[in-house]
Amino acid sequence: MLTEQRRRLILERLRERGVVRTSELSELFSVSPMTIRNDLNALAKEGELIRIHGGAIVKEPLASEPSYHEKETVNLEEKRRIGRLAASLIEDGMAVFIGNGTTTMQIVQHLSPEVRFRAFTNALTHAVELSKLPQVEVYVVGGYLRGVSYAMVGRLARQALDGVYFDLAFLGANGVSLEYGVTIPALEEAETAAEIVRHARKTVLVVDHTKFGVVTHGKIVGLSEVDAIVTDRPLAPELARALEHLDVELLVAGEERINLRADK
Repeated sequence: MLTEQRRRLILERLRERGVVRTSELSELFSVSPMTIRNDLNALAKEGELIRIHGGAIVKEPLASEPSYHEKETVNLEEKRRIGRLAASLIEDGMAVFIGNGTTTMQIVQHLSPEVRFRAFTNALTHAVELSKLPQVEVYVVGGYLRGVSYAMVGRLARQALDGVYFDLAFLGANGVSLEYGVTIPALEEAETAAEIVRHARKTVLVVDHTKFGVVTHGKIVGLSEVDAIVTDRPLAPELARALEHLDVELLVAGEERINLRADK
């Protein structure tokens, strides 16, 4: 394969996934990691992408935010696996917050009809789906409705959380970084999500593999404030070790379920 052809295919894959890894591209194109690093460096110099440790991310403004409907079918099978595993963490009698997003929607889609619990959400889309489930008591956290994500956020949403606490809080994210933490593009939405974390005994992040190494505009929390991450693929060994050092449990869909530790 010619260099220019390979670089064009790298950019196509990057636009589809939002992030590419040197190791994955090396295996995909049957070339050495050094060749891929040279490709990524050349594309970065041309302004086509942004280099990160171990790969590259799509070149977009930090505050750029695709709509709920644009994200709905992206990595759908991966999101389904994540949602199925995350839903299995919910037990009878729990109070559970389910944040907005297309990955958290898959938690709603995979809830067991046998598990009765109390659900809280600030997502208009999720509230509608949860209301169809007879085993779930549904509470909606109101506020300013963001049309791009269908999330209710802002001062009214934060006030609605006053005096309410959760056994589990499931949150999605646009970026997960060891250095910059858990991020999403919208500042007001990030502030609301940070308040939710403060009201939860356990915070579980549900993100597919494309979100790692990505940084967006608004920080929710640092990774040390997350109790567990549910994702669809094993992480790079160095990242997995760093999460273990931070006492963040890693649950990979398709692998044996790990129970959330009670001592964190």
